[in-house]
Amino acid sequence: MRFFIVLILLIMSGPLFAKSAANYLDLDLRQNRYFGAVPNPNQESNYTLIATDLNLETETSGFTYKFNSRAQGDFKNRDEFYFGVPEAYVMPRKIAPWFNLTIGRAKRTWSKMDEEFNLGLWQPQLRWDYLAPVQQGLTGVFFDWRLGSELSFTFFTSPLAFPDQGPQYRLANGRFESSNRWFEQPHSSLQFQGNNPVTKDGPLFFEIDKPTEEDIIMHSSFGLGVRYEFLNDFWTNLNYAYKPRNQIHLGIECSNCARIGAGQGLEVTAVIHPKIVKHHVLTWEMGFDRTDDHGWVSATVDVPSKSGFPDPWLEAPLDPMLVAGLGYSHYVFSVIGKPSWLGYSYMRVFSMGKSATGGIVADDQVKSSLDRYPFKDLASVDWRIVLSQTKSNGLSLRSRYSYSIPEKGGWLSTSVEFAQGDVTWLLGADVLGADVDSNSDRAGLFSTYRANDRFFGGVSYVF
Repeated sequence: MRFFIVLILLIMSGPLFAKSAANYLDLDLRQNRYFGAVPNPNQESNYTLIATDLNLETETSGFTYKFNSRAQGDFKNRDEFYFGVPEAYVMPRKIAPWFNLTIGRAKRTWSKMDEEFNLGLWQPQLRWDYLAPVQQGLTGVFFDWRLGSELSFTFFTSPLAFPDQGPQYRLANGRFESSNRWFEQPHSSLQFQGNNPVTKDGPLFFEIDKPTEEDIIMHSSFGLGVRYEFLNDFWTNLNYAYKPRNQIHLGIECSNCARIGAGQGLEVTAVIHPKIVKHHVLTWEMGFDRTDDHGWVSATVDVPSKSGFPDPWLEAPLDPMLVAGLGYSHYVFSVIGKPSWLGYSYMRVFSMGKSATGGIVADDQVKSSLDRYPFKDLASVDWRIVLSQTKSNGLSLRSRYSYSIPEKGGWLSTSVEFAQGDVTWLLGADVLGADVDSNSDRAGLFSTYRANDRFFGGVSYVF
């Protein structure tokens, strides 16, 4: 942690930076209007957000520096403040023509499929808004070798790792509360089966066995990759890492916590144990990048280590998984005579084994919030069109539809951007829907947050 703080202070040293197009401060004012019912009293239908995106890059005679930070706050809810650093690194220059060294937090494309669907297998994310996560880099030391114009190698190692940053929450009187519409409040009651054939309902309260910061971030990792670029625009790469998972794993201790409350029936206090679990992740991809079209195929094997939690505790299965997908995008001249791009992508998660979740709660009551992947079987179509483009102004439209096969539903996102010099106006909407209940074992992102249909608009200014 101290190394990371010192690195940030070094990068932010004012005299290091010369003015350039890469240095900017983007101020964004946005209004989100949700149309679904408010899930709990702490949440709102209207959010007025102000966000910043600061990017600083410079080069000296001996080093290249970069610092990128994001912050977001809500005018009404003071606890809705978020801050993240997607990138912050130092790169010594002129070590060797074929060798680069990067120290700090740097974003890399370890997997195109992972970034296309925001699965969070490789790099952690800022997940304040589940429909608009922001990729962050891994933190450590990166060694890059290039052997000729076709072959390159990467090695990464680190003594620490930073997990995903999700919605803010608080625990009050045994109940979870959050002002963020993307925080799913756990049920306040559970149905017990145990050894008694007659099920019972009772109130459910929570406690958190809060880990230290060292328990969360002080976990070593290493990774390596190889990439080969063919002369005919094709490429292939193979990346492997043994590292902490970006999502915090939860163990729920509830096997011996049931007691009869005075006049309240069966009362339960569940203790939540957050823990970082490591995993092996191996990705092979192959694709091509041409002027008018791009394509890729991808396969990732994800093998997590065991959590070490006692068998009676409830936890999401940590089974080996195979995630496969493909994508293709191409340039088209639309029927209205404007340039546009069409993209198609598909991914599916295949289980390579199955283990019991344990605990006194029935398997079909394990919520999707404990799942490792936001999607299991998803197809998407993306359309981007430039309606007008001049030297200082531009008008563009983007629409994307994603369909989740297990949920029998999807997500339609559409937005219009109008750029006038340093000012950009944004108008858009997100519509979610699914035909399965949010408590179903087939539930996912779309069914869980179907009440978060929204209309949004805003303006941003780049200094």
